[in-house]
Amino acid sequence: MIISFIGMSGVGKSTWSSKLEKEEGFKRYSCDDLIEKELAPELKQLGYKGINDVSHWLGQPDDKRYKKNSRRYLELEAKSLAYILSEIKKSNNGNIVVDTTGSVVYLPSKLLAALKKQTKVIYLKTPKTIIKEKIKQYVTDPKPVIWGDRYRSLRGEKKAETLKRCYPKLLKYRTKLYERLGDISIDYYTQRKKGFGAHNLLTLITKD
Repeated sequence: MIISFIGMSGVGKSTWSSKLEKEEGFKRYSCDDLIEKELAPELKQLGYKGINDVSHWLGQPDDKRYKKNSRRYLELEAKSLAYILSEIKKSNNGNIVVDTTGSVVYLPSKLLAALKKQTKVIYLKTPKTIIKEKIKQYVTDPKPVIWGDRYRSLRGEKKAETLKRCYPKLLKYRTKLYERLGDISIDYYTQRKKGFGAHNLLTLITKD
């Protein structure tokens, strides 16, 4: 079985891909790990280290470095996913799981089509109640993200006001893209039930 996880940051992509690796013997590929490896020399020069510091390197949309760095990030993400898909092609059809990033939906359509062709795309849904919590948390402590064209400041608007207005629109837009890309969806609360493990997740996936 070859599957990939998509969905918002923090929804469980890395958690479940790691569980499948440890509990079910899947070969795991992580886009985050590959991107971090590519950026490591650059991050080191800036005194940064690890995937969390990649977001500091990225910056906010009104920072001078953001446009250049966001473009470079997506280039590295595309390179990472292309590498993973090439490795899958060379595999002997074993069990493989791909841990994508929240911004995977911004990659070229040809690459996303290849992801759908070579893997079963599992969309880990984020319910509206959790999205509201994410928005509230983001407004309090904004974390750098890939915005695409969803960040547009209005004349006379303060940075905090723009983020508060645009972030919900970004999540709504991404939700539509995830739904379109996913082959099947897994409910947020189902995967968090007591005793629900990797085997249960696979049972849900194979039902569809």
